[in-house]
Amino acid sequence: MINKGDLFQGRATVESDAPACLVEVVRTYNKRDIDYDCPESVAIIGMVEAVILSGPDIGKTRRYQRKGFNRMFTRVEEAS
Repeated sequence: MINKGDLFQGRATVESDAPACLVEVVRTYNKRDIDYDCPESVAIIGMVEAVILSGPDIGKTRRYQRKGFNRMFTRVEEAS
């Protein structure tokens, strides 16, 4: 479950030499996706809005589909 305030780190990729960025979840919400050819067809898409805390885009807010966000980022676990 993704909650407001959770920290996530970008997954490292083989083709990218850039360090993985750190993001904080600002909010989660559901977005309606309406097919204009068939108005009865409405899809609900889970969205995540996150602010970037490190890297070249520091301070910018980005929106991701929840399933794409889960593929791109991993949760940062607290050290106890």
